[in-house]
Amino acid sequence: MKFGDSKNPRRQFPAGRSPTVAPQKDYLPVRSGRKPPFHAEIEAASNFPDISPEFRTFVMEVVGMPEHMASSDAAAIRQQKWKISPNPLASIRTAAHQEARRNLLAR
Repeated sequence: MKFGDSKNPRRQFPAGRSPTVAPQKDYLPVRSGRKPPFHAEIEAASNFPDISPEFRTFVMEVVGMPEHMASSDAAAIRQQKWKISPNPLASIRTAAHQEARRNLLAR
């Protein structure tokens, strides 16, 4: 007979020994008070129109994408997926490429 085969709990565990179960702890989700890098810059850039020189400078210097992708970047920022992403710039880049592809296929 193998250990644990018996249905009787007294036979399954030797005398005085029983499975230990840790007491349940209260779970409180904790969010960091710090915002991810570039969060403030993206928030500020979201207030600019996508044809403004400030937004185009943001696209080229901060996001690191070519100027002709500014409209796709603006659409990606409006989706606001970057707010919950641990890496908001990568989220914006990915969404901008998807938006540009969607626009290209729609033509």
